[in-house]
Amino acid sequence: MIPRTEGFITVADGERVWYETAGEGPDLILTHGLGGNAAVWYQQVPYFAQHYRVISWDQRGFGRSTNGNGNHGPVAAVSDLIEIMDLLDVDRAHVVGQSMGGWAALGTAIAVPDRVESVVLACTTGGIPVGFGPDSAPPLTAAPVTARPLGEHPAVGGRLPSLDMARAYLYQALGTFGHRPPDTEFFRILKAHNYSPEELAAVAAPVLLIAGELDDLMTPDRIRSAAEFLPHAEVVELADRGHSPYFEDPHAWNELVAHFLADVRARPVL
Repeated sequence: MIPRTEGFITVADGERVWYETAGEGPDLILTHGLGGNAAVWYQQVPYFAQHYRVISWDQRGFGRSTNGNGNHGPVAAVSDLIEIMDLLDVDRAHVVGQSMGGWAALGTAIAVPDRVESVVLACTTGGIPVGFGPDSAPPLTAAPVTARPLGEHPAVGGRLPSLDMARAYLYQALGTFGHRPPDTEFFRILKAHNYSPEELAAVAAPVLLIAGELDDLMTPDRIRSAAEFLPHAEVVELADRGHSPYFEDPHAWNELVAHFLADVRARPVL
């Protein structure tokens, strides 16, 4: 039986942020992207909870977390994540960020470097100043969710609905939970929030950057350019996958991340 806890933390400015833990062992934090909430990791939590204490959480305005002050974005996300780490007595953690979650993952490695063992940037430039796009394209939810055909969402592309309509529909539905601001606002905030080359050069933790070959938002070329800012980075491109391989092809994604984490843990402590 895998132990599990869940709850809310009231953070510094009064918002209530939901978190969950599953499993026991080294700490592994999963931070979701713009298209979902903590539940989007349902194919990762049971897998990794066999060997890690997996911590997932809803960013402000997503899922079960509040956003009454409208103080959302990477700065608040980093602060909230560090408060969750404090609450759960996390000494050092492996931190994973998908898409928008990459800003929080990388920002935490910059803010508290002694508490981050490794970073996984999954289909994200994560605030590294190489941009993301396409710059002129409409945001992911420019049209009402109800206007889209069943299972259609830019973050999963066209392959998943043809293979598994139920999972494609689940992804589409997860993006409707919570009371988050429009994607247009998040795009503006994320595009404006870049970490400096000096901050990035100081990241001592090993970083795995995952790219999807068919990802039009965080293209493989941009992911590779982002890796050049980090001193200990490697890039793995998943063929024939779009912006959300963790959801579209969880077996391959999980195995890739598991091997990276095992390699990090096997390295000698200097």
